[in-house]
Amino acid sequence: MSPPIRPFSVILMAALLLLPGAVSAWELRLTNNAFNQQYPAISGTDVVWQDNRNGNWDIYLYNGTTGQTRQLTTNASDQINPQIAGRYVVWEDYRNSLQQKNNPDIYLLDLEAGGEPARLNLLDATFGGYECRPAISDDNGVVVVTWLESAAGLSEQGRIFYEYIDGTNRPRQAYQDSNTQTGPWISGQKLVWTDTDLGGVYFRYLPDDNTRLLERMSNESVEGLRSSGNRIVWSQFDPERWDWNIRICELNLDLQNGTKRWLSPGDGFQTDPAIDGDLVVWSDSRSGSPDLYLYDLAANGERPLVVADGQQMQTAIDGELVAFTDSRNENNEIYLVSATNSTPLPGVVTVQGGTGVPRDLNGDGTCDDVNGNGRKDFADVVLYFNQMSWIAANEPVLWFDYNGNGRIDFADVTRLFNAL
Repeated sequence: MSPPIRPFSVILMAALLLLPGAVSAWELRLTNNAFNQQYPAISGTDVVWQDNRNGNWDIYLYNGTTGQTRQLTTNASDQINPQIAGRYVVWEDYRNSLQQKNNPDIYLLDLEAGGEPARLNLLDATFGGYECRPAISDDNGVVVVTWLESAAGLSEQGRIFYEYIDGTNRPRQAYQDSNTQTGPWISGQKLVWTDTDLGGVYFRYLPDDNTRLLERMSNESVEGLRSSGNRIVWSQFDPERWDWNIRICELNLDLQNGTKRWLSPGDGFQTDPAIDGDLVVWSDSRSGSPDLYLYDLAANGERPLVVADGQQMQTAIDGELVAFTDSRNENNEIYLVSATNSTPLPGVVTVQGGTGVPRDLNGDGTCDDVNGNGRKDFADVVLYFNQMSWIAANEPVLWFDYNGNGRIDFADVTRLFNAL
């Protein structure tokens, strides 16, 4: 197990602090080393990503409840493209490449059960043997994994497979009438993919056998399919604007078709969309370099979410938490940001005797507003002193360890008081 990585906040919304009782949204840097971390996925407050700090790509997990980071894979081959849903993590794994001519497989790890990860696909390939780009969904205990299987070296050919994690261990093919399927995504039991031969976005509700065409377009003009409930988003090339923009389809209740529209038909490439509920995020280059933008479908409006140096890209969202890859520190790293000002810090709860959830008001990675009243004052010091034992037992220590010695003690009271 790797040592915990101490995140810190760098968000620039200080103007909100001028309002009485107002607090800013927060942003966390989950990684801090000279190597590359990329392709995050999020479930709840847990974030996974691929990481090459050990000389090959491994899968790492940040536990938002504890604030701890740990390495999930230690095999000397590469493990990439992770996805997470609840207790399950899946990824693309090259440990059997000698037997499969450098072809990856799909592996799954049960975080609660532990032990060794399990290979989902069969070694006797149905269609080519190159299994990659997994996605996973846990819909009230119904867990489904999907992936792309293609022939090694023939990236233009592929079929979509899926498997229920229910003990049957039986991969099934989603659709057989084309050899050019790619980019699968799963939400609940709703499976979407693109087809570069037939040209379009396709949908299937797995309990039935009917496949539906949702959008017709030219070959290879769509990427980044993501879905949540009855909503599907993707990045699509628009020849009229000569840009990649975000498109959304809202399925009818009978799942037979859907209403489609451009969500953000602006200038600049818009890619890497992610959706959960009413919130859609994506990477947007309208200002010259990729920043993060958010669209609230309930409020019918968009706004910038993260504007910083470098590139913000590869988004993932669950609830009001957005994970993304960020190159502001020269290498790719993983960040976590709140989509709204009311989102609490991961794992932080109201301190016994406090009035609200503690906040990090100055962006230094610790909760200086201990009592959650929206400001930093002497009442925070008093509450901290009176509840040190409770905080140590119930809160992520790193958010309340003001002197950085790894524990809650009287030295933290002194540091908190001196910072007033």
